[in-house]
Amino acid sequence: MAQIECGRGHLYDPEKYPTCPYCKNNQQITVAAAGRTAPIRVTDTSRTAPLSGTPVTAAQKTAPLTPQPAPAAPGGAIPVTADSKTMPPRGYAPQAAIPVTAPQKTMPPRGYAPAAPAPAEAPEPTAPPKFHGPSVLDAGKTVGMMQEQMGFDPVVGWLACVEGPSRGKSYTIRGGINSIGRGDRMDITITGDRTISMENHARISYSDRNNRFNLLPGDGRNIVYLNGEEVFSATPLQAYDLIDFGETKLLFVPLCGERFTWKQEAEQTEHERV
Repeated sequence: MAQIECGRGHLYDPEKYPTCPYCKNNQQITVAAAGRTAPIRVTDTSRTAPLSGTPVTAAQKTAPLTPQPAPAAPGGAIPVTADSKTMPPRGYAPQAAIPVTAPQKTMPPRGYAPAAPAPAEAPEPTAPPKFHGPSVLDAGKTVGMMQEQMGFDPVVGWLACVEGPSRGKSYTIRGGINSIGRGDRMDITITGDRTISMENHARISYSDRNNRFNLLPGDGRNIVYLNGEEVFSATPLQAYDLIDFGETKLLFVPLCGERFTWKQEAEQTEHERV
């Protein structure tokens, strides 16, 4: 028969002794089954009855009833034995961390977008010639005879808008043929009047050889009027003639004429030098 342990750690045979013979009958033992009998009453309140067959020594009076928590992993990491973690496969070894400062291993943060390169500085625009604006050579136009001879493109007259969307504006007439229209490519650009064609609605010419102005019809759909009369061919212009384009009416004001020409001015200047 296996021996049992009393509440004070004494071992005895329950078939021979109903109580612990060493405790002077201070403990009552009931034998439930051989080899599995446990004490049912402890008279000494300072002692805890053992839960297994291991005797309780003086240095170990109370058996722990609650499991102790596992030691925390270093660095605040979650141990792999936690319920929320998956055990790594056998033979797995974590790789050493690569510093993000390494030039070949730098990883941009999520959502990072590289800054757009600074736009190249636009070249400074070249100042136009002082005489009247952009050079006609740059615009792809043929150089006029007066400009070729004099070295600049002189003004020979003006058109003043006296009625229409551009009322109050003036337009410069130069030597040779001046094309009139709404487009930017025209020599005289009149905006705001849709009855004027984009290109070559009409033309005004000045001949320095004959010192004479003429109004010529262009390729526009609408008819050009001079002092109320239709213009279908070259018609001489006189000072203060009224040119009618429909909504827009222009007053002709010449500079060159009987009292002044650029040719006479150039000859007089040359004579004074001599």
